[in-house]
Amino acid sequence: MTALEITATKNFMNTLLASEAFDTFLVEEASVATFNTFRIDGRIIPDFFDSDERPALPEFSSWKEIRPICFQLVRGRRLPVSLRIILQAPPDLVGQLAADEACEVDAGLIRSLVLNIRYDNGKVTCITGSSFTTFIMDKTADKVWDAYMRRLLLEMGLDFEEA
Repeated sequence: MTALEITATKNFMNTLLASEAFDTFLVEEASVATFNTFRIDGRIIPDFFDSDERPALPEFSSWKEIRPICFQLVRGRRLPVSLRIILQAPPDLVGQLAADEACEVDAGLIRSLVLNIRYDNGKVTCITGSSFTTFIMDKTADKVWDAYMRRLLLEMGLDFEEA
């Protein structure tokens, strides 16, 4: 787990909410506090869909689907009071990271690799995390995930400091 303090809040929020940069990530949950608190559970509800569509459904919605809703909630002249988003790496990315030679954890043991995004008091903090299907002592998956997120943020032009 690594905490990264974003140094240019406006740039980060613009990238998060107004670009496709994070669109492949899955949304575990989101919470936006403006004049009310709006909570989004990213789990897809299979009963909403036809029975023939259900087998192909992922567990969570993509950020691409949820992003416009969050953008509508925060746009305007006033800044939100807070914003909290938990994004998960999509399954193909988890597999790619597990295949990295530095990772000694089988992809089947990785339940999720997450990025917690928190906006409070004008500051954005990104905290990486992971969960596994069973207890493991090996932290190489965490290290590979942390390194990936640092590279991704830098490639997006999003500067940060280790918190």
